[in-house]
Amino acid sequence: MNTHNSNKRPLRPLASLALGLIAVAGLSSLSCSPAHAAEAEPGLLEQYGLTYADPDTVREAVYRMEHAYERVTDYTATFYKRERVRGRLLPMEIMEIKFRKPFAVYLKWIGKRHQGQESLYVKGWNNNKLMAHPGSFPDVTVSLSPSSSLAMRGNRHDITECGIGKIIELIAHDMRRSESNPNHDVRFIDHGYTRIYGARSRCVEAIMPEDAGYYGHRAKICMDTKTELPNRVQIWNHDNDLVEDYGFKNLQVNPGLTSHDFDPENSDYSF
Repeated sequence: MNTHNSNKRPLRPLASLALGLIAVAGLSSLSCSPAHAAEAEPGLLEQYGLTYADPDTVREAVYRMEHAYERVTDYTATFYKRERVRGRLLPMEIMEIKFRKPFAVYLKWIGKRHQGQESLYVKGWNNNKLMAHPGSFPDVTVSLSPSSSLAMRGNRHDITECGIGKIIELIAHDMRRSESNPNHDVRFIDHGYTRIYGARSRCVEAIMPEDAGYYGHRAKICMDTKTELPNRVQIWNHDNDLVEDYGFKNLQVNPGLTSHDFDPENSDYSF
């Protein structure tokens, strides 16, 4: 990778830019009735065809996700992201994502929101700053600290938390916490099998107590039965407000990405 600033656009002082840039974490809401049913009596659960799941069965599925991700060296996908930021649920964003371990990520916005925007971050490169441009006027390339206010605008997570691996890490952490603390009475709902982005998937839901150190109050996780990796994850807070909704469509595992895929001078990119 060429680490010199030989881009098509000069870098500008950040203070002079009002760019809607993003630094993503690495997932629209489902119908509200089953969501509320998740915290209701078993009779109402049955009305929606849902059942409480055996905790060990759910944890085993989550731990299989960890093992499946250990076999991943790189991947590509269409990434769907919707987050609640400062109390407001923002519109869905759609991106192309390329990711390679240990941590290199390229994002290109392909939906209506921020269309044409690109971000690139490689751990240890560019002084650990992300490189980005908005894809619209003033379309200049900048380097930003991932945690800077400009990079974090409209985001719950910075780009160093982007991707499937971080999602699995957060989910697995809460699963182990619930396993070590049975007094927390974490409950699990079995949503059964469905198709997510055309892929046969198993969906489960965890309901966590408030003020017990869990990432969220409710988490619905759908896992591709073929790859055993998550293809949609949704998180709700204690007001039952959707706060995060992440999806991965057309996930291609281990396609053989190279340094060229994470080089700002790649002719397919517009940095």
